Amino acid sequence: MALFAKPRVSAQVTQPVQPASSELGCPAFASLVEAMESRVEKEDAKFGILDLARASGNHIEFFSRFRCKYHIGDVLAAMESWPVPGEDTPVVDMETLLPLHHANGLDLVLAWDGLNYLHPELLPLLSRHLAARCNRGAWLHAFVYSRGDMPASPLRFDVLSPNRMRCTRITDDMVGAPCPPQRVLESRMPEFRVVQSRLLQNGLQEYLFQISGS
Repeated sequence: MALFAKPRVSAQVTQPVQPASSELGCPAFASLVEAMESRVEKEDAKFGILDLARASGNHIEFFSRFRCKYHIGDVLAAMESWPVPGEDTPVVDMETLLPLHHANGLDLVLAWDGLNYLHPELLPLLSRHLAARCNRGAWLHAFVYSRGDMPASPLRFDVLSPNRMRCTRITDDMVGAPCPPQRVLESRMPEFRVVQSRLLQNGLQEYLFQISGS
């Protein structure tokens, strides 16, 4: 059918709501967007943004409201299989796992729910790796499970508005969630400090970190 051709008349089909999808409020993300807008008003800022998820038109479109350089990490699905320091792997090269040589001057890292799938021993290495590329005042936004089980693979997040997201499960398989408390996250990520933490209705803890010393 040609573009803009007159569509055929057919019976309306109601699409069922996908049970694996749900919406959640995200007040810390809303505060982040507000802070970015405030910075733009003061200094016409341009942002360096690193999205650890795979390329998403939704994410790119949402942040197109800002002047930014948008980097795609595409590592969430691979994080759980990253090698852990040990006898077989005495040194873990984070630059090989998450190349950032092209991403100097980051102002925001979007981790989504990726930290849940990262081995605890790798979190300090990731924190140091990210912080080395961040500007003063940079933020890191993340969702961390606070109880129970979690999907075996990271969720897909779509931003509906600054204070609302849709999250979609890619698999029905579930695994135990690590559920680290805030003090543990802060000890494993000394380069960042928690500036906002909100417990959401679905058991996710929403965190907004900022680079330490800001």
